[in-house]
Amino acid sequence: MLRLLRTLFLALVCLAGLCQLTVCAAGAFPSGETNALRAISLPHFEPELPIAPGRDEFLTVCVSCHSPRYVTMQPLFPQGKWEETVDKMTKVYGAQIDPQQRQAIIGYLVTIHGPDAATRQTPPPEDDFDSITAAKPPARPDTSPLLALAADTTARAAEVKRGGELFQQNCAACHGNNGRGDGMVGEVLLRKPKNLTAIRFPLRLLSQVLWNGKPGTAMPSWRGLTPQDLAALAAYVQTLHPSSQADPVVPAALQRGNLVFQQNCAPCHGAAGDGKGTAAANLLPQPANFKLKQPDLDYILQVLRDGIQGTAMPSWQAQISEADRRALAGFVRSLFMPTDPP
Repeated sequence: MLRLLRTLFLALVCLAGLCQLTVCAAGAFPSGETNALRAISLPHFEPELPIAPGRDEFLTVCVSCHSPRYVTMQPLFPQGKWEETVDKMTKVYGAQIDPQQRQAIIGYLVTIHGPDAATRQTPPPEDDFDSITAAKPPARPDTSPLLALAADTTARAAEVKRGGELFQQNCAACHGNNGRGDGMVGEVLLRKPKNLTAIRFPLRLLSQVLWNGKPGTAMPSWRGLTPQDLAALAAYVQTLHPSSQADPVVPAALQRGNLVFQQNCAPCHGAAGDGKGTAAANLLPQPANFKLKQPDLDYILQVLRDGIQGTAMPSWQAQISEADRRALAGFVRSLFMPTDPP
């Protein structure tokens, strides 16, 4: 019954699209709240689809199931890949698309999100963050602002409190009430929501994810919220991970972990652990940048054992010994370079 309720809930999410939902499901909430009503505020903004031939066909056929944001979160596919993707909708999922619509839709997708689309796109509209300049790496420009958290202790406490309220309204359905990635919706997502209690996130990374979303996952952009609310969310998320002491430095273990990393992980995560390996450009979601996040030791060992479904991260339990996995986990944690002010 609980699984049926969750399936029905997801169906409501799809039908309601970007509206605010109120759900009531017995047994779907923590103990003592079985009949509680929960309001889940879904993103209420969408990318502005460019005007180009095929736009009407795309809106008629595709948007009934796919959010326009789904397209903008994909890589810049060449025509052959978009043809394969559109044909999959008809052959696998039974979408009703006639040949004329097929050609128009493929042409439109290539125009707005093909290999040459980046040179045709106009800059994003000005917003409240214009005064903040962000670094823009050549491969994947980072247009996200660096959120500003309150410095005063009292103001920070109020900010965290506001962030907690926003988290329950917007994030708990996937990430869970306590941020452990065990929300009701998260159970049916292929890429499970992040366990925010198991990873140390600096403000820079939280700013990026809240502003841009996480392509290849269900995590959308939340730039429809105000800068103050985004900062409050970031402040609250940082409180979910308990502060921990630095790992003891054991040169031999780090050296061994580095060797294992270069042999097995560098093609995706990059030799420096910055997520820019030779295979990274073809992967979605992108490999983790360990300079911008520090997973807990137990979490890394779990990932090495099980892999991460919905990503290119496989299980390494059969390929890497337990001792080497521990050395690798310690090395991965050593790559973290905190950028937030103390």
